[in-house]
Amino acid sequence: MGRRGVLLLLSALTACWAGVSAGWPGPRLRVWERNLDAQLLQWRGPRPAPEAVVLVTIDDATLQQGDWFAQGQDGAAEIPPWAQGIGRLPWPRAAYGRLCETLLQAGAAAVAINVVFEGPSGQGPGDDAALVAVLRRHSGRIALAAEWLEPQDNQGAGGLVLVRPEALQAAVPSTLPLGVTNLLHPSPGQPLRHPAVYPAALESQGVDSPPSLAARLLQLAGRRSLQPDAARELQVYGPEGQLRRIPAWEVLDPKRWSRQPLRPAVRGALVLVGPVVSQGEAGHSTPFGTLSGLEVLGTAVANSLVGDGLAPWPFTPWSRALLAAAGVAAAAGLALVRSSLPWRLGVVAAVLAGQVLAAWLMLSSQQRWLPLLSPASGLVLLGLIYGGDAYLREGRERRRLRRTFERYVAPSVVAEILADPAAAQGILRGRVRKVTVLFSDLKGFTELTRRRSAAGETEVHVRQLNTYLGAMVEVITAHGGTVDKFIGDAVMAVFGSPVGRGVEQEAAAAVRCALAMRVRLDSLNASWREQGLDPLASGVGLASGEVLAGQIGSPQRLEFTVIGDTVNLASRLEGLTRRLDAAVCIDAATAGLLAGEPGFSLRSFGVQEIKGLEPTEVFGVWAAAGSGAGQPEPSS
Repeated sequence: MGRRGVLLLLSALTACWAGVSAGWPGPRLRVWERNLDAQLLQWRGPRPAPEAVVLVTIDDATLQQGDWFAQGQDGAAEIPPWAQGIGRLPWPRAAYGRLCETLLQAGAAAVAINVVFEGPSGQGPGDDAALVAVLRRHSGRIALAAEWLEPQDNQGAGGLVLVRPEALQAAVPSTLPLGVTNLLHPSPGQPLRHPAVYPAALESQGVDSPPSLAARLLQLAGRRSLQPDAARELQVYGPEGQLRRIPAWEVLDPKRWSRQPLRPAVRGALVLVGPVVSQGEAGHSTPFGTLSGLEVLGTAVANSLVGDGLAPWPFTPWSRALLAAAGVAAAAGLALVRSSLPWRLGVVAAVLAGQVLAAWLMLSSQQRWLPLLSPASGLVLLGLIYGGDAYLREGRERRRLRRTFERYVAPSVVAEILADPAAAQGILRGRVRKVTVLFSDLKGFTELTRRRSAAGETEVHVRQLNTYLGAMVEVITAHGGTVDKFIGDAVMAVFGSPVGRGVEQEAAAAVRCALAMRVRLDSLNASWREQGLDPLASGVGLASGEVLAGQIGSPQRLEFTVIGDTVNLASRLEGLTRRLDAAVCIDAATAGLLAGEPGFSLRSFGVQEIKGLEPTEVFGVWAAAGSGAGQPEPSS
């Protein structure tokens, strides 16, 4: 079988894999697909929520307001009736009655209380009687919450027991509307389902259950749910607070209520009442963060009201498999028309972009999930296959060149050579570049070496030095520098060679690196002190200017490095850190390149004599206060 036959076979297998994994994904693939779906929702961003749903929240502000009156902070002799008992949870049931009374008088279509009133009120029969009176006056317009729980003795239908407001049910002659607040907590890879799924699941097992509280609220308001049975995944509208909400205390306080801007919005609205404080682990995870139970319930009501819940499309596994496989197969057929790698990768990229765009449009306009992860993975795999084929056909000389140069050239240099092989000889022969050179050396390390050697602690000494050098290399690499060499306990790094991001950007990166090295060393010292080891102190010198960068050494040992006065100046500035009592010293050229860069605090030490070089102005540099880049400049 020739190379083309192998490519056809691999392309066909890739399309089949994409179809099977889209129609019948495994547990891990479902988790990944759910993460991708969440990313699409974040790209789409928050959406306007229906205005017909209003949340009345028992939030921190409400509790603080009630506590304020309870402590007599307003100077009033008595607590206003509306503020009695609202400073802490659980609330008096009479407070819920007053709240519902006010909302219904304002024209609310129906009200649901997302609180389970289990047993009689702890504040006495009068508390229950106050709520019962409201329920009787507004019969059929207030829904109360019930909850399925697993009992300790495993009694009850299906091993569950329905916790409901029995004391209130007994006192209200007519049937008291109840709704279940339970949600099916999603397992990994599963979406957050509509609350209606929970009672439906119980009924499928032969358990008679009240409807969800969201469905009960729609029923009391005379609204028909537009949420199809297949679309039972909640579509959240954004982060917590996306739905219209009014703090409960602003409804209870007559003066505040008369001026509340959202008061007109209550007329004809479906209102949900409940606490949203101290959610913690009780909240529900969504692509926009954790939502409170009340926000999720309001989202379910809104989804059902306008019918915009999410659902996969196509619905059947076979249909999803065929759709995913067809996209990959079409890309493969079009890509194999030509043998050029740019053509093949361009076709794959175009089909991939089209699939992402189609998935985003379907989500935004139709609230439907297209299979994306599996076909996208298949297209990426096709790209890898075609890239591998091009690598085998055209990469032999490139691999030979890499093996030759990687023996003595830094990886960044190899990357530049491979990107432009024609310029390789010019790079290695030498060229002048503007860079920033960083020298870091440990203070007092020679004496520490002598002392530990005499004490027979050479292994501990070497281990500590290697830990330090490894940490410094990590910091330098993270800031885009190249470690040029180690000179004992000293580290030399270059910013801007063999390739650079711009002279100013490289200088700023070098200074940030020096400050980060100080922070990392402080962290290491804290760990070493706990181990009983001596802490280390370092000084860092930086200089900016022209250097000669190229391949230097003997035929037996070559290295790519930089030489020149800038290198010598950086080394001398590192030595000045001891005399000037500054952790980081930079020259005037580097200080000039930092002009306009935020996060740095400079202090001039004046013109200093530099051994073997011209006198130059030297600056100390610290992290600006509040920048988080390292230790700020010490006070004078």
